[in-house]
Amino acid sequence: MTDTVDQQIIRRLQGEFPLVSAPYRVLADEIGIAEAELLARLQRMKTAGILRKMGAVLQHRVAGFHGNALCCWQVPAAAVAGVVAQLVGRPAISHVYLRQPQEQWPYNLYTVFHAHTREECLAQIERTAQELNLTDYRVLFSRKNWKRSQLVLLRESSEE
Repeated sequence: MTDTVDQQIIRRLQGEFPLVSAPYRVLADEIGIAEAELLARLQRMKTAGILRKMGAVLQHRVAGFHGNALCCWQVPAAAVAGVVAQLVGRPAISHVYLRQPQEQWPYNLYTVFHAHTREECLAQIERTAQELNLTDYRVLFSRKNWKRSQLVLLRESSEE
């Protein structure tokens, strides 16, 4: 469980990360704790599974990745674990989801592929389908992006 200091840390980490030579010192000063305490709390939250990772957020379109698609796969239930194990390590795939298939839409496994071009993205999807022996799938390219924002789970109490 988190205390109020942990919650302050989480709130602060959901914002911009200081791009300075000693970012954790800056964060600790803003929160009002010692840098060593901040690092210890981050390590504890990581060990407890509260904090999974910290990293840069790439604006993929600005970085030149314009071929982005949601690929919907129909995978037999008995094969899902093996297929997922092979999908999660592929660098072109950012997301892998399992969902309940519906009567009119039988796809149960969803992946998001990223490539520089639409053609490159399709080639990656086709190669993946071939390598994993998957024949029933649909590719949905984005037409327009209306919202893409960071999920903020803990807000200041005045914002909640």
